[in-house]
Amino acid sequence: MSQKHTQLCYLLLPSEDQIRIKEALRLLILIFWSRDGKKDWEELVYTSKSVWMSLKDIKDLKVSSLIQGIDTILKDYSHQDLNRELENEFVRIFINDLSGVSAHLYHSYYYNNEKLLMKEPAIEMSRLLEMAGMDIDQGISEPPDHLCIELEYLYHLLDNSDIHDDPNFQDHIQKYTLEFMLPWVDELQRRIPETLPALFFSQTALAMNSLLAFLGKTD
Repeated sequence: MSQKHTQLCYLLLPSEDQIRIKEALRLLILIFWSRDGKKDWEELVYTSKSVWMSLKDIKDLKVSSLIQGIDTILKDYSHQDLNRELENEFVRIFINDLSGVSAHLYHSYYYNNEKLLMKEPAIEMSRLLEMAGMDIDQGISEPPDHLCIELEYLYHLLDNSDIHDDPNFQDHIQKYTLEFMLPWVDELQRRIPETLPALFFSQTALAMNSLLAFLGKTD
């Protein structure tokens, strides 16, 4: 008798929750994709609360601390201050700071002690993107292992019809989330300050870790 293949817990969710999870991935891309930190941060903060609130009842998905952090930020900062402070923090933490960037958004940086870009994770992402037929080169001057490109690939996997019928495809998602992404994203999260207003990024990264762990979970 053949052994029954385990199924991703994601596929056991109602379709509405699957859509909400993909919306959360889109939101994460919007938050972490920027070369100058300029965006409507207030809108993103409110959208974050709405998206993560819609997922708070999913078992094993830990988002309550992010929701509480958002409430604190919205209480402590005006619209003008929120946009300015989060823009400044984004640049300081992820892009450029005199004392050094706290948390790099490139997988290769965490690959070994050399702390260099375009290492094996970038090569692997180039291979995966090519196999998936995803062209990210046009208009994008970022290495293929940028956090948001890895999230975009994950979105592509979840949105692929093969996910329902192909056990090997599900195995790939499990390995990609748990073995390829989660270890370095966890280190990224631990490098983000937990003081206001950077708490928004720290708690968002923590929720992202929980989401990756859930997406790799099987029944």
